[in-house]
Amino acid sequence: MQDIHLARILIGGIAAGLVIIVGEYVLNAILLAEHWAELRHDFGISQPGTAQYASGSILTLSYGVVLIWLYAAMRPRFRSDTKAAVVAAFTFWFIAYVLFLLSVWANGFVTLGIAIVSIVRGLFEAPLAALIGARVYGLGSGFTK
Repeated sequence: MQDIHLARILIGGIAAGLVIIVGEYVLNAILLAEHWAELRHDFGISQPGTAQYASGSILTLSYGVVLIWLYAAMRPRFRSDTKAAVVAAFTFWFIAYVLFLLSVWANGFVTLGIAIVSIVRGLFEAPLAALIGARVYGLGSGFTK
């Protein structure tokens, strides 16, 4: 049984988190910017400031660490690191994207359109983040295909 290496989880998780941050920025700050502005207006919320962006970035990096922790925990159960990364990604996607976004939508905090677009985008973002984070985690440890 392989050990889980906490330092490699943090490093791989930061790499995965950076992938997620870039994806979140492109989706929310560029593609859905007008929709988010409308929602902020409807709720009477001002434009996010530096503190909100910083805390959001830290939370997103934490998502990356959790994703790579899932990967590291699943690694011994699969024949390949790639398969473990993909399974971890879809597990993470279901929890962090599907369940979270549908609950936020069900409570009226986002539109169904924003929720669906974010969920579908997560189908690409989570596996990419997991594969990159897993690759970083596996550097120097005999990463397998």
